[in-house]
Amino acid sequence: MLILDNDDISKLLTMEDTIEALRISNREIADFRSQEEFTLNRPRTNCYLPWKGDDADTQRIFAAAAGNDTRVLYDFKSMEGGSPHFGVWAVRSSSDLVRFTTGTYGPTYTYLRYGDLPGHKGYSDLIFLYNIHDAQFEAILQSAILQRTRVAATSALGVDYLCPQSIKSLAMFGSGWQAAANTRALCHVRPGIKRVQVFSPNEDNRNAFAARMRGELGIDVVAMASPEEAIRGMDLICEATSARSPVFDGELLRPGQHMVSIGGGDERFPRRPVDPRAVARCAHIAAHSLEVRFGLEEITDCIEEGKVKWDDLIDLPDLISGKRRVAVADGQCTYFKNNVGLGSQFASVGGMVLQRAKERNIGFVVPQEKVAQFMRR
Repeated sequence: MLILDNDDISKLLTMEDTIEALRISNREIADFRSQEEFTLNRPRTNCYLPWKGDDADTQRIFAAAAGNDTRVLYDFKSMEGGSPHFGVWAVRSSSDLVRFTTGTYGPTYTYLRYGDLPGHKGYSDLIFLYNIHDAQFEAILQSAILQRTRVAATSALGVDYLCPQSIKSLAMFGSGWQAAANTRALCHVRPGIKRVQVFSPNEDNRNAFAARMRGELGIDVVAMASPEEAIRGMDLICEATSARSPVFDGELLRPGQHMVSIGGGDERFPRRPVDPRAVARCAHIAAHSLEVRFGLEEITDCIEEGKVKWDDLIDLPDLISGKRRVAVADGQCTYFKNNVGLGSQFASVGGMVLQRAKERNIGFVVPQEKVAQFMRR
């Protein structure tokens, strides 16, 4: 059994390979829908408990929050799924503290993962891989690099099937971990992007993001002072934030602009980081998964108001498998909602990483007898 940390995984995983692994995963989802005896995914669940730290940790964690109405909850999240192609079943689980804050731009939902946990400890977010051929426990993977790349690659796939090749500019909402990954991924599938305009509420963060991405990508990346300025004249708009309310006024959307959002809620806490008024103006609306009904809040708002029909929505497996096709006319807007993570994604990308780790002898080896056992009569 192998243990792979983030440094190991960063040597084994590229954006191009992640996108290809997710194409395979989505085709498997489309194929398995009609096979009732098999289950490819167990949807994500979030279980919350109240939290109270000691005085020093409580003061530090709450002091780091902007705005008001701050509270912190414990969240245990898990999902699982398989990939027959890669021969593994994956269980992804994370143990987190989540901070809820209301500030200038509305409520946010932020994982405490940047060294701000009690005792400045690292967070626990792991992927467990099981071999579906001999039923053995094969690997434990740290999730950060794989998770970041998986989310961004899913956004890139949605854009690839919904947006024209001619895209040359990007408005990015967010300046953190996922904003950087999504910028890289979107520029990968649309290499014509030569200008990025970024907005996030913290001026220092957005300026630092612009400087870092400008140096990394070698294109024009500019920090903007307001949401209105960020989207003006941009071909593609990406939301990659911790926001729970719209990051820009939907009335600002112009014909021919395209949107992608990674801000999905869960069973308990809804999120609408994109204005439903903007979604209602889109000619084509797609989501990562329509089988998982949460994380689609701004879309279901439009359905309830009669502005969008559920049957008109498309999900990524049908796009990738060719069961649904989209022809985007000039001046039409599109929206892709990267609403939820699926266990099958961790199986496909994790399975690919595991194959390469074995080929290159990378990882910490645990003797199989430490994790496998025999029944005794």
